[in-house]
Amino acid sequence: MAVSAMHFPAGEGMAETAMRRRMGEAHDNSAAGIDAYFRALAELSARVLETQRAMMEQVAARMAETILAGARIFVFGTGHSHMLAEEGYARAGGLMSVVPIFYTALMLHESIPLEAKIERVPGLAADLLDRSGVKAGEMLFVYSNSGVNHLPVEMAIEAKKRGVITVTVGSIAFAKVAPLSRIGKRLADVCDFAIDNGGVPGDGVIDVPGNQWKVGPTSTVIGATIWNALVVETTRRIQAARGDAPLAVSFNMPGYQKWAEAQEQKKAAGNEAFRLAPSHL
Repeated sequence: MAVSAMHFPAGEGMAETAMRRRMGEAHDNSAAGIDAYFRALAELSARVLETQRAMMEQVAARMAETILAGARIFVFGTGHSHMLAEEGYARAGGLMSVVPIFYTALMLHESIPLEAKIERVPGLAADLLDRSGVKAGEMLFVYSNSGVNHLPVEMAIEAKKRGVITVTVGSIAFAKVAPLSRIGKRLADVCDFAIDNGGVPGDGVIDVPGNQWKVGPTSTVIGATIWNALVVETTRRIQAARGDAPLAVSFNMPGYQKWAEAQEQKKAAGNEAFRLAPSHL
């Protein structure tokens, strides 16, 4: 499933547009790029819901079962996909049983070329999983839009060997055309569950006249939407089964301090109903 390309209408340049505005004349294309991207996202969101709903329901059911059993959900991504792992951790309105697997060299803020190389180095997955403390029966989300780079695939394979339930979220269309790593497999082939974010190869969905490449990536926006839809459904199931779902609350909410104190009292008394992510990684 892939979203159809949206096209940015050819029109006047910035100088001409500014002149027309100064003259008080209406110009229908003045925000056509903004409109095109929002339309593309709306269309893609609807398609993902239509085609991936059954898969997301299965994943959410497994997430609820995992948390209710006193286990945790781990999240991992490299490059820009690490933002989706971060979205799951200590997120106001999110689940507190979600543990990220972070490694700064796999993020972009230190060195883009170095991150790209490390992501393709074999043998790192076992060490990262050891350090995370993930156990058999827990879950691991592996985010990768292309779904083919060495480390994300290796993480999923190694995790499954350890009895961890694996889920990937990425673009199935991109994975079909992206060159495989030396492992020779795609994430969707090795994970227990694969959710298609519906993206197109290259991630950009908007054609701008005169430019060879498309602009407007969708993987982060749709990936976060998929994750939070899973969080909502998982929470609904936990509440129905036992109540008191382990949700994170914003520091800025009225009543937060009282809630936080109650959580600390539960922890001190050993009355925590769920296993939560650590506050310090």
